[in-house]
Amino acid sequence: MINEPIEIPNKSSFKINEVCALTGVKSYVLRFWESEFTEIAPLMSSAGMKLYEHKDIEAILLIKKLLFDDKLSIERARSEMKILMPRERLVEAEFSDYDEDEMSSVFLDELSTPKSAPTQYSQSKRVLIESDFQKLVMAKVKLTEVLALTEAIHQKNNW
Repeated sequence: MINEPIEIPNKSSFKINEVCALTGVKSYVLRFWESEFTEIAPLMSSAGMKLYEHKDIEAILLIKKLLFDDKLSIERARSEMKILMPRERLVEAEFSDYDEDEMSSVFLDELSTPKSAPTQYSQSKRVLIESDFQKLVMAKVKLTEVLALTEAIHQKNNW
């Protein structure tokens, strides 16, 4: 099987039919792979639709190669995926119930006690990977700086 490089469009998320068209994998196969490979973890939209991200599509393409080109069993492909696409640690938190200090302690608690990835998403919970949490903390710092500058300008100009 000749694998041409696939160019993934510059979108943040994809519906299942778009993923199937991009990867050449049938939807029922994709749904089965979701149950077998933790690297495929689509988000659920508020309408209950599965939305796939770039990392999901990359995982699907790699799984397709391992199973169809390399002729590996699902169990062996699962082992290879853990080596080839190690997942970042997941952090689960209810944002409405925590302030920044509590979020940090939840994050640190999660790092010290490994958990399996959640299989369902609810509206009150959001799954964060470590880099997402770091980005949120950095964004809060920047926002605090902007607010301080804005306040200084207000005071300087007596607004």
